[in-house]
Amino acid sequence: MTEEKYLILNLRKLLVRKQNWRRSESAIFILKRLLKRHLKTDKIKISTSLNNLIWKRGIKRPITKIKIKAVKDGEEYKVDLAS
Repeated sequence: MTEEKYLILNLRKLLVRKQNWRRSESAIFILKRLLKRHLKTDKIKISTSLNNLIWKRGIKRPITKIKIKAVKDGEEYKVDLAS
């Protein structure tokens, strides 16, 4: 039986402090850090569709609020966009 968790993560508060020209790059690291805290594991795989959504508007203006679905597959979580 697979375990699914739905989360809404707000990255805006943490991205405001970052340099303007590195925000999308930082958003990925912040997303992983928040997922480690919520899912209580280090083994996390982010899907390409979620990565593309963050990078869609360029390096300076990433998406700041994301609905995600985390599915447990063995010991690791696979993170994708929530439909």
